[in-house]
Amino acid sequence: MGNSGLVSIIMPAYNPGEYINDAIRSVLDQTYSDWELIIVDDGSTDNTAQKVKSWIEKDNRIQYYYQENGKQGKARNLGVSKSKGEYLAFLDADDLWLSEKLEFQIKEIQEKKVDLVFSDSYVFNNNEIVDTSKRMNVPDEVFYSENDIKLFLEGNRIPILTVLVKKEKVINVGCFSEELPIQNVEDYHLWLKLLMSNYLFYSSNRVMGMYRVHSNAATSSDKLVLNKIPNVLFDLKHRHPDYKNEIQQALKIKFRFIYNRNLFTKSELAFWIKINTQYLSKSYLVFIYLFLNILLPTKITKRSLIYFLNA
Repeated sequence: MGNSGLVSIIMPAYNPGEYINDAIRSVLDQTYSDWELIIVDDGSTDNTAQKVKSWIEKDNRIQYYYQENGKQGKARNLGVSKSKGEYLAFLDADDLWLSEKLEFQIKEIQEKKVDLVFSDSYVFNNNEIVDTSKRMNVPDEVFYSENDIKLFLEGNRIPILTVLVKKEKVINVGCFSEELPIQNVEDYHLWLKLLMSNYLFYSSNRVMGMYRVHSNAATSSDKLVLNKIPNVLFDLKHRHPDYKNEIQQALKIKFRFIYNRNLFTKSELAFWIKINTQYLSKSYLVFIYLFLNILLPTKITKRSLIYFLNA
């Protein structure tokens, strides 16, 4: 399937000129040297191409590909299609790795006999100061049972910059979704597809990465990410009917959370009523709730959606 031991690092890049040198340097600093870095320029309009090409002149393990802007899923899939490694790792162009990341995780994935490993990560602001007390709090655990899938349906527990996964398994489940409604959460969608296909995960509380928080990050808006998760779950409900009940329950929880977290205009709430009833296979109720939305204040309509439709 790929060169044994070779890690293909996929780095999507959309206008990361301010940060990409640091990201590439953190790959070059790895104590494990059997890697290739595949940078996919997702239609950048800044100086990304020039910066990457200067690195290519210094190290022939670095490759550069350009595509018209197609979002993260398409960029990552292009990188996977160009990869030659047995393993895949993912590093966004504004994040960083600790130097022993690959060496440690190659040992983990082989010794634990799992399909995917991930670990903890520091979270740091754009001021370059890393507060080591700010972590993603990933535990030491093996994930493989139905209960673990329920745990992951509650939310994404995997920092993508800390993942090492067998490429064959990613290809087996169809790689990343390129559907626009799933972008920004396409990684979460992939982890769930892998888990629901009975692949084994192992997580370590050892810090392996540094996740940068800044206003230009693709997932900088929690609200944006939250509002796309129902699209992920609805897609999985059709792909994995064996988990229909668990996904249905997770959908109800997400919709309740969205209604509690957001203030909606009547037109915005009408959009969510249509999605909510469709995703729960209750489209026959859509006109009742749309009528309530016209008749009542949005606060009352939302309450009826929470307590009746998503009960």
